[in-house]
Amino acid sequence: MSIVLVHIDGEPVEPWIAEFTRQAPEIEARPLDRIEDPAAVDVVVAWKLPQGLYGTFPNLRLIQSMAAGVDHVLADTSRPAQVPIARVVDPWMARAMSHHVILQILRWHRQLDLFEADRAENRWRCGVTFHPETVRVGVLGLGHLGQAVARALQGLGFAAAGWSRSPKALEGLETFHGTEGLAALAERSTALVCLLPLTTETEGILNAGLFAHLPEGSFLVNVARGGHLVEDDLFAALDSGRLSAAALDVMAAEPLPSDHPAWRDPRIFLTPHIASEINLATATTVFVDNIRRLRRGEALTGLVDPARGY
Repeated sequence: MSIVLVHIDGEPVEPWIAEFTRQAPEIEARPLDRIEDPAAVDVVVAWKLPQGLYGTFPNLRLIQSMAAGVDHVLADTSRPAQVPIARVVDPWMARAMSHHVILQILRWHRQLDLFEADRAENRWRCGVTFHPETVRVGVLGLGHLGQAVARALQGLGFAAAGWSRSPKALEGLETFHGTEGLAALAERSTALVCLLPLTTETEGILNAGLFAHLPEGSFLVNVARGGHLVEDDLFAALDSGRLSAAALDVMAAEPLPSDHPAWRDPRIFLTPHIASEINLATATTVFVDNIRRLRRGEALTGLVDPARGY
């Protein structure tokens, strides 16, 4: 028997099991507590499987991440090196991420925090004008999600450009790469969006050195991982005026501790890691397709290069 193990840290998986059954009755999907024989598991579909478990499945053939990021998989040293890892590539998630980033940039650009404060004082502020041509967005990370976000911003008339570690040519989108390209992108960006995978090379990339290249009063959006941001450098940049505000959907510690200063800072727009929540039906379709491909011996989608971390 070939079994697909489905696991989500801290959440029930029964709805996912039911969706697997609905979409693909031939696929035997089970939660962790119903795995009697680890040798029967050939696929793991998971978000944060407990550390040390990947190495207990001797016939494992595929690790399918339930997220675009795979740092939670790569962190498990028991993971068999020869087993391929796939991230989820779902158009639904890309659209949701685009909506969230657009929401945050428009909120900042249209100064909604100012008008929300005015409302508390019954103040009717007129004569405020907005100039969209001054909004130049730099997107860090040009994978599936990064490209979708950049294109969506362009569709709204904002000047968008992107950065990746290695050169990437994308029609109609200005791109930068490498260390010098990172500084150059920052210098032309009044809003900076992080959609990078979390790797040893990108950890702490949102730091004082990068912020120094941004125009005065810029805006930061982090929807990738909390590990990308040096939090002390963020507060220093806000205090100096280098950054006027930041929208943070991810933090180094989640849930965010109640005494964290970000809770009380009006310059920080906080959301609880919900920028691009996984969709039950559409994501399961992606997982089912990859499992069927695996069992037919066909090429998989969303394959990750563990050496690069994405």
